[in-house]
Amino acid sequence: MAIFGNFKGTTQSEFQIGKSTNGTKISTGTQPSSNLSTGDLWLNSANSTIEVYSSGEWKSIGSTLKELNVDSGTLFVDSSNDTVSIGSTSSNDKLFVNGSLRLGTNPSLKHSGAYLDVSHTNGSATQLRVRDNSSSGSDPIFKVYSANNTSEVFKVQGDTTTFSGNATLTGVDTLRINENGTGLRMTNVGAFDNSGGDFRIFSTSNLILATNGDSGTAVTFDQNTKDATFQGNIIVNSLTYPTADGTADQVLTTDGNGTLSFTTVNANPDGSNTQVQFNNAGSFGASTGFTFDDANDTVETGIVKHIV
Repeated sequence: MAIFGNFKGTTQSEFQIGKSTNGTKISTGTQPSSNLSTGDLWLNSANSTIEVYSSGEWKSIGSTLKELNVDSGTLFVDSSNDTVSIGSTSSNDKLFVNGSLRLGTNPSLKHSGAYLDVSHTNGSATQLRVRDNSSSGSDPIFKVYSANNTSEVFKVQGDTTTFSGNATLTGVDTLRINENGTGLRMTNVGAFDNSGGDFRIFSTSNLILATNGDSGTAVTFDQNTKDATFQGNIIVNSLTYPTADGTADQVLTTDGNGTLSFTTVNANPDGSNTQVQFNNAGSFGASTGFTFDDANDTVETGIVKHIV
């Protein structure tokens, strides 16, 4: 049955579909209060809503819809699982978008919990990538801002952080890397420069490596004199070098356990002039009875004079 045209003259504000015994009525104007059946519809012009009569009361039509399937999965609402899917009719999440998601101008993502997790659904390795749109010709930028939306703050926490390719860390004022107890650890330093095997830190002013925050300077590099000042022991390949300068003519000696120190070597012979030096219990020794006459090339033992 089809009905066409405009109708005028009735005093009723309702239109019934089907037989009078079990048909569904569509009403306008004042909310009907009598002669109601489950499934009746009321077009509420006051707030532009549609209400359905169910369980003895008028309800918003949205609260009675058990399922909504638009265009075979373009939009799917599953009331039994309380999920909404876009591009699919199956989901275990509150909102599932099967495909790309595009946000408008200046979007904002907020959450009420302590943290926001990003994880792979099937247990594979999670990769969070920031990419350009393949048409702008500019590199993508990833920034983390503080609460006032002006200061950039970025933190990577974990056992291993890997930079694949050329990594540049730029700080306008200070670059600080802190990790309680271990500091900054770098391994396989030669890999930073595949051509020369160099690891370089560039600074337009003095470079300072510090411990305990801003105090307790460990190493200072002076860009003008090219000098490096170390505070504390210097350990290279298990050898501990002294932290203070020695005196003139001292040499480095080892204790046999990897610790080096400055030691004074007796460079001056014992005894008086012309006395011959010999090993006396591990030290230089001399005797008045054992002399050398340089003018005559003779050695005197105190017993017999030998001519050389």
